[in-house]
Amino acid sequence: MTSPYTIAIANVPSFGPRSNAILFELFDDPERAWNATRSDLLAAGLRACDLPRFLQFRAERNPLEFAETMEKHGIRAVTIRDDEYPALLKTIHTPPTLLFIKGTLPPTAKKHLAIVGSRHATKYGLRIAKKLAGECANAGIVIVSGLAYGIDEASHQGTLDVNGITLAVLGSGFLGIDNTRHHKLSDAILEGGGAIISEFPFNAAPLPYHFPIRNRIVAGMCHGTLAVEAGIPSGTLLTTTSATNENREVFAIPGMIDSAMSKGTNELLKNGAHFVTEARDIFLAFGMDVAPQASATAFLPIGRPPDEIALFAQLGAEPVHVDTAIEKAGLSTTAGSIALTGLELLGVIEDIGGKQFVRKN
Repeated sequence: MTSPYTIAIANVPSFGPRSNAILFELFDDPERAWNATRSDLLAAGLRACDLPRFLQFRAERNPLEFAETMEKHGIRAVTIRDDEYPALLKTIHTPPTLLFIKGTLPPTAKKHLAIVGSRHATKYGLRIAKKLAGECANAGIVIVSGLAYGIDEASHQGTLDVNGITLAVLGSGFLGIDNTRHHKLSDAILEGGGAIISEFPFNAAPLPYHFPIRNRIVAGMCHGTLAVEAGIPSGTLLTTTSATNENREVFAIPGMIDSAMSKGTNELLKNGAHFVTEARDIFLAFGMDVAPQASATAFLPIGRPPDEIALFAQLGAEPVHVDTAIEKAGLSTTAGSIALTGLELLGVIEDIGGKQFVRKN
């Protein structure tokens, strides 16, 4: 269980990723970090400008109150030393030392795709984001975005529409979500088996400078980032820059050359981003062998478990060995076996011998 002192430090309003990392990494005991002297804190590398606010904060707060807030709101804390912490995120240059999470993080083996874009998206951008999110989710890809208006919202919704898994990374604290619309969407994400993630203090508002900090997590959790629409400059381009810096794939949707919302994506394409006109472009870059045929849910009843959808996406008219299908779906052996049984009981797949499966016509 994460120490209440670690959680309390992560809730210091003036601290960013650097200050949290200093206290987390250089003090072997979070209680020692919380109670450190002024000179020890400065020696550890804490900035002098942050010191008075930290000293005042700890004088006024009881670390146990943060644990009570987490329990009340169903939030848990995951540190970079924990097994649940996203493996890809650990490898970025400035990983968060602690994440606050509601919901379920999918297996690391699943491909993760960030879909990002303008809050002031065009109808074209919203339609494409929703369409591609749904098609990628149908193929078992986890869709990650930022729970903002525009492209983010369309990406989350497109995933939910096909019973896929989507993760939302906040630019605020959990108690800083400030409108009913986003509350409803976050509830739907959790009900669909996804998760909401934040590294910010519980009460942090969605301040402008939070979003570039948040964007490194969006890109850092993913194998690739798809930019649907973006102006110049924009937060979307900051996210794709983070992806590039971490040697992740960058994808972009082409747009009209006289559209302000396509200037950023067209520039990305000129600079070498993957040119995307269909979901298969993403599948190929991810090394996924998903045929451009009927979508994964075309012959599945609505509401089937996400693992069944992911496994079904790997099967087609040509025989596929069950172990290969389970691996490409990003499922554990146990989860894959359960999904396989469910699909067999539905009568939508057939074992043709030798553990080779095909979809039924």
